[in-house]
Amino acid sequence: MRLVSFGPAGSERLGALIANETKIVDLNKADPALPDQMLAYLRGDFESRVRKLLADTSQVAPSAVVDRAAVRLGAPVPRPGLIVCVGLNYKDHADEQGHEYPKAPLLFCKAPFSAVGPNDDVVYPEDVTQLDYEVELGVVIGKPAKRVKAEDAGRYIAGYCTLHDVSARCAQFGDKQWFRGKSFDTFCPFGPALVTPEEVDAANLKLTCKVNGEIRQNSNTNNLIHEVPKLVAYISRGITLQPGDVIATGTPAGVGVFMKPPALLKRGDLVELEVHGLGKIVNRIV
Repeated sequence: MRLVSFGPAGSERLGALIANETKIVDLNKADPALPDQMLAYLRGDFESRVRKLLADTSQVAPSAVVDRAAVRLGAPVPRPGLIVCVGLNYKDHADEQGHEYPKAPLLFCKAPFSAVGPNDDVVYPEDVTQLDYEVELGVVIGKPAKRVKAEDAGRYIAGYCTLHDVSARCAQFGDKQWFRGKSFDTFCPFGPALVTPEEVDAANLKLTCKVNGEIRQNSNTNNLIHEVPKLVAYISRGITLQPGDVIATGTPAGVGVFMKPPALLKRGDLVELEVHGLGKIVNRIV
């Protein structure tokens, strides 16, 4: 399944992509027993009902189906509780900086209000001088996770998405900690859909990032230092993950700040990011 949140910012509705992803079923309109928002879906027990509905969409009322191109897609979880990020988690990214591979995941957070839709603009803040891009695999938690074993982590994952960890390097490095530089409004576009785990091999996904058509990042999740099951286990040892929380698993080599010379973002740039099989997100820097 490919679940989405669609509609104006702040009032997104729960939907599912159908018809080669050209149409969206408004799940609540198709079946009023289903919730109308993603968080309510994740917190409840609705998966089997949704799968049954989507197994034969010919029975769905036309009034419950909209053209994908006619509506805005929001972040699949429009307002996550937590956005837990992992730093220095790709071998090629550590190599480009001359760092040893971290023995344990390096964790930080992005503010939940940085979350925006996959095609929303990214605002270049007035007091920022070094804006950078990062393509990442996003993991959405589907049920409360506390002290989860790595081998059981898959049972707690609702799905995967493409995520853009926008970074103000001047604040990130100047503050000596990463929260502010990662958390400005619009600094976490993700989507376009929440792709459920049976469709995803999270250990072997190609990631790419283009800026104005030029490939900047081109790697694969098989270069992760700490893979998804270990991340869920490590984080949940002391932090209870809740439905709708998001894990940003790290970015590969090719970010602008470490290019020689640096190639940072400018207003007007177009950034296209894709985790292949999960979908593309496209953000204009404004």
